[in-house]
Amino acid sequence: MDKTAAVSQLRFLIRDSLALSSSVYRRRVDGELQYDGKRPGAHWHAHGYFSCQVWMLDGGRVVLVRLWKRRWLRVGTTRTCHSRPPDLLPGLRFCTLIVALKLWAWLDAEVGLHRYAEVFAALGERGSRRSVQRWLRRLSPRAMEIQQAIRLAVIERCEPRPLEWIFPTGLDPPERVRRKRWQDAKLVGRLWTALAMLFGTSSDLMISPTILLAEARRRFDRREKPTVE
Repeated sequence: MDKTAAVSQLRFLIRDSLALSSSVYRRRVDGELQYDGKRPGAHWHAHGYFSCQVWMLDGGRVVLVRLWKRRWLRVGTTRTCHSRPPDLLPGLRFCTLIVALKLWAWLDAEVGLHRYAEVFAALGERGSRRSVQRWLRRLSPRAMEIQQAIRLAVIERCEPRPLEWIFPTGLDPPERVRRKRWQDAKLVGRLWTALAMLFGTSSDLMISPTILLAEARRRFDRREKPTVE
C-alpha cells in the first residue's frame, strides 16, 4: 500500500475524534463532554469546571462540542490550573485529529493551498486555509519533536516488529512535497514524515490515528503537568 495515500483508505478509522470514540471523556447528563484529568499533586483540590467549545469529528461530520474541563485549586492560595485533554492543543478550537487531517491534505497534495481536496468534504466547512497556514507556522518549529513523539508511539504499537516492517523503503518526502516553495522546507518535510508515519501505521495496524495522536501527545509530558491559569 502507498503509505502517502493511506489516509484516503482510512476514512472508516478517522470518522470520530478521541472524545467521541473512547472513554477518556465522560458524557454528562445534558449530553456535553467532561474531562476530569488527574490531580496535579497532593496540595491541589478539585475546584469545579470551566467549559470551552471545540470542533471535532463525529461520523465524518465536523461538529461543535462543549467540553467541561476540571479546574484545580492549590490549597491556601488563589492559584488554579487544569489538566489539558490529550487531543487538544493550547489556543486551538479544533481537536488534533482535524488539525492533522487538514495539514496532511495540504502537505501531501500535488496542488497548492487553495486547490487541495479535504479528506472529508465536511472539513472544508471549518478551519479556513489561512488557519491551516497558521497551524503549519506554529507546528513546524517543533516538527522534530512531533516526529519523534509519533515515532515512539508507533514503535510501541509495532513491538516486537521493527518500524521498518511497516516502512521498508523509508519515509522521505516525495517530489510533490519537495518541489513546493515552503518557507522552511526541511521542517515541513519532517512534519510530512511525522504525519505519513501516523497515517501509514494506522493503515497497517488498523488503529485509529486519534489514538496514536493521543499517545504521542502524552510523550511531550508524561507527568501530565497542569496548565496554570
